Amino acid sequence: MKTENKSWMVWAIVILAVMNIATIITVIYNRNQTRNEKIVAENNQLQSENTSIRYSGRWFRDQLNFNSDQMSRFVEFNPVFRGNVRNINIELNTLRQKMLSEMASEKCDTTRLNTLSDSIGLLHANLKRVTYKYYIDIKNICDKQQQEKLVQLFGGMFAGDSRMGQYGKGGQQGR
Repeated sequence: MKTENKSWMVWAIVILAVMNIATIITVIYNRNQTRNEKIVAENNQLQSENTSIRYSGRWFRDQLNFNSDQMSRFVEFNPVFRGNVRNINIELNTLRQKMLSEMASEKCDTTRLNTLSDSIGLLHANLKRVTYKYYIDIKNICDKQQQEKLVQLFGGMFAGDSRMGQYGKGGQQGR
């Protein structure tokens, strides 16, 4: 009878030890996951702030030499555009994080990845629509010289799209 009790107690201790180890590993893993998410969020915020300053009202005023009438018209639509872009970018970042988490999971669900990809695509298309409407709003308050400069300014914004994915394993692609 005593050996049965000892055997049972040994198994109980082993099970408790395994549960404790699993709990500790889970806590450490989740702590690291949270840190990584914070780092990504901070990097996205810094990038967003840099872009925000670059395309602020003051920046456009300085680059295009807006007069006071143009500036007052610009101030009417600029905050709406910036709010829309900010919301879209927040949603895009959230979806990208969900996609990364799904890809990193033990058994990733390709159906969910397809859905996330489609959602990202729709948001990106919406971002482009909001951007071209903004461009047209700015263009409508500019004179001919300012419009030429505006093309250059927005060309720099859209150049980032064309650079994405142009370099692969074999160097520059299709150029």
